[in-house]
Order: sequence, then C-alpha cells, then structure tokens
Amino acid sequence: MSAIRIAVVDDEPRIRELLELTLSHHGFVVRSAADGQAGLALVKEFEPDLIVLDVMMPKIDGIALLPMLRRVTDAPVIMLSAKGELEDRVEGLVHGADDYLSKPFEISELLAHIEAKLRRPHLEQRSALSLDDLNVDLDQHVVTRNGKQLDLSPREYDLLVTLLRRPRRVFTREELLDLVWGNSSEVGPNAVERYISYLRVKVDEGAPRQLIHTVRGAGYTLHA
Repeated sequence: MSAIRIAVVDDEPRIRELLELTLSHHGFVVRSAADGQAGLALVKEFEPDLIVLDVMMPKIDGIALLPMLRRVTDAPVIMLSAKGELEDRVEGLVHGADDYLSKPFEISELLAHIEAKLRRPHLEQRSALSLDDLNVDLDQHVVTRNGKQLDLSPREYDLLVTLLRRPRRVFTREELLDLVWGNSSEVGPNAVERYISYLRVKVDEGAPRQLIHTVRGAGYTLHA
C-alpha cells in the first residue's frame, strides 16, 4: 500500500521543518508550502490524503483558501492557528475544515488528530466533479462534456467517477476491478479494457482534447 501523503501549508519555516521531519519519521510522505497560493498549487499537484493548514498566511490566508481546496480535494483538513477563540474555530469549520488545533501544540496531539481523521470516513461528499470541459453532477448522476449530456451506463458512470476523483493518478487494471466491480459475478477477463473503450467513444470521440489515457504497462488515468 502506498504511504499516506500529507501536505503542510504554513508560513513559519520552523513549523514546516518540524512537521516535515516528524511526520516523515512516522512513515508519511510530506510536502509543504509557505503561503496559501503555493499551498493550492501543491494540493493540485501532490493530491494529498490529508492537509495541515495554517490560518494566518500571506497571499491567501487559511480561511480564504478552504473553499478553494474543497473544489479540488476531499482530503481532511486540520487547521493550525495561534488563535484559540471559539469564533475562529467555528469560522474554520464552517468554511470546510475537518478539525482545529491551536498553536502551540504537542506533536503527539497532532499525530492523534491525523490518525483520527484518516480513520474516519468522510461524511460529506462533493456534489460535483470536473476536469476541463467534463462535468459530473454526483447528486443527479448527470455527465456532460462541453455542455452536452453523455448517456452512460451505470458501470461506465462508476468507472468514470473513479478516474475523475483522482485525476492524473494511474489506476492499475486490478485496482479498477476492485473499486468499480468489487465481487460482482459479471466481471469478465477484459472488463476494464472493454469499459475503457466504451468511455473513450462516449467521452473523447469528437472532443477537442483526449481525457482518458492509457499508460503502457501501468494502467489508466484521466487528465487534460
């Protein structure tokens, strides 16, 4: 299993260095950014499993960054701040944070919060996914590309959403079989390949840009 990825977004070099060293020591893959703007770019590129986010930062502060992050990731967000007042905690939670920790904090306390968030299933799911001109309304199960609705079967829809939740991630055939088909008895030996070809016809054929890609010897991915 791949190591858990954690993004740290904090303008204090000492905090970033401490968390990079300590969390890496505990087996996490850690990358950091020093301001909100760089943090947003990091999250888009790194696709972390969890985000540790400071409130007071230059360029884009943590509270303003939260809704931007929620448009690109479902990863739990633990906010850090020297502010400990109830109003500040509430503001962060209202804007999309999953947890809140006041500075100064003990590393053991942060680790406990991280482990709790990684164990807990997400109760709130995003209602839409998008990539380039491809859009999926998760509530209505409606898929459109360039404004035109696509007619997908339930299995095609599930496969597309699985790829779209983690754009640029390469999924192996075995991963897609497990995530999309599970223990279904209808799975044939070439089910993934067959349904990828169905999606290519419906999603990419006639479109200006190909979104579904085969990575030779590895699997399949979705990116613009």
